[in-house]
Amino acid sequence: MIEKNLPVPPQDLAKLRAYYIAESPERFAPPAETFEPAGWAFEKVTVGDAPLSERPIVSHVRVVDLRGTGRAGVLVCDAERQRISLVEFAEGRWTESPIVDLKAAVATTALDFNGDGRLDIAVASAGDILPTDDPEGEAHLLLARPEGGFQPYALLRGEPRIADIQPGDLDGDGDVDFAVALFGWRRTGGLIWMEQVEPGAFRRHEVLGVNGVMRLQVIDYDRDGRQDIVALISQQHEAIALFRNGGERAFESRILVKAPHPAYGLSGFEVTDLDGDGDPDLLVTNGDMMDEASEWKPYHGIRWHENLGDGTHRLHELVRLPGAYAARLVDLDGDGDRDIVASGMNFFWGEHDQPSLIWLENRGGGEYVRRQIDHSPSNLASMDVGDLDGDGRPDIVAGGMHLPGPLGRTGRLTVWLGRGPAAATR
Repeated sequence: MIEKNLPVPPQDLAKLRAYYIAESPERFAPPAETFEPAGWAFEKVTVGDAPLSERPIVSHVRVVDLRGTGRAGVLVCDAERQRISLVEFAEGRWTESPIVDLKAAVATTALDFNGDGRLDIAVASAGDILPTDDPEGEAHLLLARPEGGFQPYALLRGEPRIADIQPGDLDGDGDVDFAVALFGWRRTGGLIWMEQVEPGAFRRHEVLGVNGVMRLQVIDYDRDGRQDIVALISQQHEAIALFRNGGERAFESRILVKAPHPAYGLSGFEVTDLDGDGDPDLLVTNGDMMDEASEWKPYHGIRWHENLGDGTHRLHELVRLPGAYAARLVDLDGDGDRDIVASGMNFFWGEHDQPSLIWLENRGGGEYVRRQIDHSPSNLASMDVGDLDGDGRPDIVAGGMHLPGPLGRTGRLTVWLGRGPAAATR
């Protein structure tokens, strides 16, 4: 039996502290990474409503064609306004339309829950954007009304802080279930799934009972016809784990990636076939600096964990980027392969002025050219890509989460509109 929260003798804590101090460097060496110019032209636009204060707190952005018009917009979770809204570009102007007031929403996923042809929204709410073990977490389903707007439906209340929610048919009965990441804080948290036992009614199942479950992806990882759950578990655990669906509502766990130490700062991942060999790889970011004593780390960055097909992965370090938080695969330059756009939360620009938005140009054979897009705004914890202005080129949207750090490079919502090769604009 494994027990949690056991007391540690003071003399053991003293030994651990002495060892940590003795083995730790006085200071980190600055990042050695260099970046090429963007090589692609962007038009930078501030969009949406003005911030309410000097510290906007956008906790999530998601590019989606919510209205089914053929033009993507941006679902925005704003923890300062306590609101979810939709930002769109139409008839030459940007608009922001409120959808629902909700406390500390931190993730959204669009899906057609009831099969009526309209996109609904699943929402994860931390309840409190600041750390707490209080049962503030909620999950909601926003059902699209035929006449427009959304009808809120509560899936969960009174849970540890919820960080993510992902739909999937986890029991294979043809309807929509949900995997839910309970982040909690220090004593609370876990991974659960909500089985839809009849239309709109759910039964809660616990899969894992640890703190720090942060990001989820529901996918048939092993191609056996059943949907599995891949979870990023942060805090002191720092791992990405596969919860293999064995049928009969049972999941078997296996660690896919384990960080080398508890302060690694895992922040995001995507299961994707990065090298096109037919098996699932992992694109991983680590750059969490939301600690009591925030510090940039020279080992923060973006990595590709190549699936070798035997249950192991080969690590490819793509770029070091202090505060790396989000990475998206997209053919940014239209040459037929997938590049990587990434954003970071580095707010130590006074010490080491690393960019907050970059892209890695895919040259083939696992080779990427590291290119900077922008240094401001900083604190870009959430970012997504998609064609927002209808010109056929990918655009980038990012939200500023300015809880920590100095002022001076702030911004609530920023869009970088892709305009084509840089030389074509000269």
